[in-house]
Order: sequence, then structure tokens, then C-alpha cells
Amino acid sequence: MYRYTIPTPIIVNLCDKQGFILRKRASDFVDANTVKGAERGNRNEQSYGALSEIVIRSLLNLPIERGQSLGFDILLPSGIKLDVKCRGGAFPFQPLYDGPDHFKREAKHNFFARQLHDKKLDTDVYLLTHLQTSSKGILPGSTREKKWNLFICGWVSKGRVVKEGVFLPRGSLTEQGRTWFTYRGQEIEFYHRHLNGLHEVKELLQLDKKDVKEDARRHGNLHLTSVDALRIALDLRGRGILTEKQLDFVKSALSVDAKVRPILHPNQYHHFMQWLINQQQADQTTMDRLLDFIKSEDFSGI
Repeated sequence: MYRYTIPTPIIVNLCDKQGFILRKRASDFVDANTVKGAERGNRNEQSYGALSEIVIRSLLNLPIERGQSLGFDILLPSGIKLDVKCRGGAFPFQPLYDGPDHFKREAKHNFFARQLHDKKLDTDVYLLTHLQTSSKGILPGSTREKKWNLFICGWVSKGRVVKEGVFLPRGSLTEQGRTWFTYRGQEIEFYHRHLNGLHEVKELLQLDKKDVKEDARRHGNLHLTSVDALRIALDLRGRGILTEKQLDFVKSALSVDAKVRPILHPNQYHHFMQWLINQQQADQTTMDRLLDFIKSEDFSGI
């Protein structure tokens, strides 16, 4: 039986001798078994997933050899089917990260929508991980590289991801740190703070069918950054869909105020306001209020 804990990533250092052995094993496995196809990921991405699974198997004292099931990675002794998800990058995992203003953004995890809705891909639980890689990001790397760390973030039932996660089609815009990008695939966003945390990886061995069913029944979580939630609320208030009372509730519940940075660049807001002034539909007082909200940025040289 699992006992809930707040999701605080467990960090596994993979820079020592044993870590290099595991990195080499994952690299060799992918070189011999690279899978091609829609949304399968490139060689590096597949090797990150292989390494994450191999590390989890090692920590659970399970055979290191990977299975060949399409739906899940590890069959736990309890009969729970566990699928290990991994994203990699040069930076460590951060539950909260900085944006271009003074508000923190909550971290999210991504799933390929196809994997969640394909009935052939049978799993009970997802284990979310993040691999911090060397600057080159190529497995196995060398024994001198000192930035290989696996962040084990927490688990969630497939049923809850399907029910709660937010589907975003190709081309949807998402914020990442101080920049934005569009999704190339069909994604489902699920926020880190709603995972089930672990004190140690061996707690996964305590999972049973009842835990999975209870997690799948949970609902009501907000899978947006607090900043994006307020952006949506402000837009709906401006369109007359939400009341001022409802907007105040959002601000209070999420502990954010109306000065979140907009999606478009401040210079575009200032250009628009100047146009209104030129059309005699606004005055400098209105511009001053805008300047108090967001500052324009001048060209600072190449």
C-alpha cells in the first residue's frame, strides 16, 4: 500500500563508475534495438528512456535486461505495469522555474497523446523522470563528464492522466522559462505538483491495484501554471464571461496578481497604445498606466 508524499525529485548521480556502466548499457541497447516510427524519438531520446528504465530496475533490484513490451517497461512483483517516461536536457529538473517577470512557473510533464489513447499500449502507472545530460548530450559519454543525473519525479496512474491532463494539438503554444515554443506533436500536459511523490524508489514495490484505482478516481487539479491560469481569467473577464468576483477568487487562490507578463511582447502593447492615441481614442494618462504595468524594450545593439 502506497502512502502519499509531496513530489520531491529523487536525484541519482550517474557520473561515477557504476553510473557509466549503466549509461554504456543503455547506449548499447539502443544501438542494437533503435525503434523507428511516429513520435518514437531520435537515437538520443530513446537512449535517455532506456537509461532511465535501467536505473529504475537497478534501484528496485530487478533484472537489468529490458523487456520488449510496447505498452510498459517494468512489471512490478505486485502485477502493476509501470511505464518509465524520461525527458532529457542540459539543465537539472526544477519544480519551479523563473519567467520573464517576478512570478515562478510550475513545472509540467508531457505525454504523447497517441501513447495514452492507443489501446495496444497497456500500462497501469507512469513514472516520470528527467535526465540531466552532459553538454553534448550523447550517451554513453565519457567517464570525465560530471553532469549525468537522473531526477525521479513521481508516479501517476494512466487513468488520471487521461482524465485530467490537458490535450494540446500540434502548433499549440507553450511557455518554457523565458521563451515560448510550439508543440511539434500532439501533447498532453500534466503538472509535476500533482504527481505522487516518493521518499525512495523502492516504495514503487508497495504499489497495488487499489492504489492505482484510487489515484485514477482523483480529480479537480489545475494543470496550468498559475500565471497562465490568471492570463485566461483576465481574458475571460475582459470578454464578460467571468465576473470581477470570480477573477478575485483566481488571484487569491493562486496567489498571483494582474501584473503577469502578457504572451505578446510589451513593445507590441506600446505600439498598439500609441496607435490608439494617434486615433484620439486614448491619451497619455492611459499610456502611463500601461508603462506602469509593462515596460517597452529598446534595441541595445548586436
